[in-house]
Amino acid sequence: MKPSRQIMFAIVFAAALPGCVAMQKVPVSTDPSGAAVYLDGTKVCEATPCSVEMKNDQTHLLTIIKEGYRQKDIQLRPAQAPGGGRTLAPDMVALRLVAPGQPDLSDTNSAVGTALELGTEMLQRVLEKARKEAAPAE
Repeated sequence: MKPSRQIMFAIVFAAALPGCVAMQKVPVSTDPSGAAVYLDGTKVCEATPCSVEMKNDQTHLLTIIKEGYRQKDIQLRPAQAPGGGRTLAPDMVALRLVAPGQPDLSDTNSAVGTALELGTEMLQRVLEKARKEAAPAE
């Protein structure tokens, strides 16, 4: 018994499906430029600016490294594209690199921590000044 053409076509089509994953190029730029870019732990770019090509059907981790600056990790996740289909979000990466010891205002936790530190320092100065002014003169 010979299989019909439709069955053969279905088998060939199903075998080809796993290879039909869409790729997406994500532009990466940094200030200052010249940072290395790693995709899921593998170096894919020697120096920014560059574009990184990856499958858009899975989550990826971009790691940006430049000597003298803090490492930055960006997670890219599959999302529904406006016209249907899949895209990665974010679909582009533009970062200002931050030196160690400087606040990273793009990081919510760092920004809040820095604001609290500054607020606490200012409050301590105001209280100290008020104590000195309230102290009896000798």
